[in-house]
Amino acid sequence: MMPINKSEKPESCDNVKVVVRCRPLNEREKSMCYKQAVSVDEMRGTITVHKTDSSNEPPKTFTFDTVFGPESKQLDVYNLTARPIIDSVLEGYNGTIFAYGQTGTGKTFTMEGVRAVPELRGIIPNSFAHIFGHIAKAEGDTRFLVRVSYLEIYNEEVRDLLGKDQTQRLEVKERPDVGVYIKDLSAYVVNNADDMDRIMTLGHKNRKYSACVE
Repeated sequence: MMPINKSEKPESCDNVKVVVRCRPLNEREKSMCYKQAVSVDEMRGTITVHKTDSSNEPPKTFTFDTVFGPESKQLDVYNLTARPIIDSVLEGYNGTIFAYGQTGTGKTFTMEGVRAVPELRGIIPNSFAHIFGHIAKAEGDTRFLVRVSYLEIYNEEVRDLLGKDQTQRLEVKERPDVGVYIKDLSAYVVNNADDMDRIMTLGHKNRKYSACVE
């Protein structure tokens, strides 16, 4: 996406924001009568962790840029956290969104969601719609080129999930003019959100590992 070439937002903007989303208890946890161990204050941006098996230990409170409770909606998460980043990318700045957490904490649901159900779509499909909605409304002579790549990093090995040879291991390189890049990583030009969705589906099928970072 290259209407202009900028690498950093003005200094008045924070470079990194930390957002925490707490998932609800799953069915197994409910059947075992587990208790919710955290309380979320979305207005203050705090999460309080309670020691459920010890009433004597005081709770611990942590503050983040944004927090979401178990009842949070996919679109609310997107609008409050991801939309500003995508808007900046569309202005020509670099932007990264990634989810980190243990297996089973809801990373895939937050990032991908259920693409066939609009209200359950995650950050990735919502960003596709956002990007191409912006492009469709662009005025004047502004032109956009959208390319997509999909890679997996596991145990320090890099795999191109869109490559023809799924056994090939790629190398991380660095150049003064482009910064860090993946040598020989494939990239495909896409023209709409459906194109991106199809490529994501293809790449997802080629994944061999359950990643801890998505």
